[in-house]
Amino acid sequence: MNMRMAGGMAALWLLCGAATAETLDARLHWLQRVPLGTPVSGVIAEVTAVAGQRVQKGEVLLRLDARPLQARVTGLEAERIARAHDHDEARRELERTRELYERTLLADRDLTLAKIALSGAEAVLKTAEAQLAQAQWTLQYSRIQAPFDARVVRRNAEPGQTVISNLQAEPLLVVARAGAMLARAMVDGERVARLKPGQAINVSVAGQSYHGSLQRVGLEPEADGRYAVDVQFDTGGQLLRAGLPARIELP
Repeated sequence: MNMRMAGGMAALWLLCGAATAETLDARLHWLQRVPLGTPVSGVIAEVTAVAGQRVQKGEVLLRLDARPLQARVTGLEAERIARAHDHDEARRELERTRELYERTLLADRDLTLAKIALSGAEAVLKTAEAQLAQAQWTLQYSRIQAPFDARVVRRNAEPGQTVISNLQAEPLLVVARAGAMLARAMVDGERVARLKPGQAINVSVAGQSYHGSLQRVGLEPEADGRYAVDVQFDTGGQLLRAGLPARIELP
């Protein structure tokens, strides 16, 4: 009799525990989705990215034809060297002028003119250095690199295509962070009050279960009066797509 009672209580406890858990419909979203473009105008020479491809952080996905940009950098490097020589010569001339001035062999005007010449040479050198830095920056951003380990979501670029940076209506590429996703569900006000970011929550997608944690709890209701909650989970290397249905089990 005691064993039956104990078994009945255990079964009741399991039923009560199951009743406290709530499984909700959810929808998958990218954890981080980034449109990629370039601030540089030019002609696309190469596109290595393919939609669906997984890429590593820093991997080059697209290159513009860099030949005119490299030529400008080379020319400005030579210009900076020449202006640096002019600056060094103006500095040496000022030193010679000051020495002669201290020996009373030159007038105040000669010393002033030497100082003005050095200031002018410094200004020209700084201008050359700034132009070179700008050209180097332009050359660097003539290619698009993956900002993090990602999946290529969309490709809107082809070799031979002309890019006019200030007229580009859509991104050349779109990537999403690989290895993690969000499952978003809608929760009523009573339930959302008991949720806190960081809580462990399981996510199920196509019969596969993933361990996740509550990342965000909405503070404002959506149009239907419910609140959005986002559960972040590791995909374990699986390729999942945004928009897929999922289920989350609230504590």
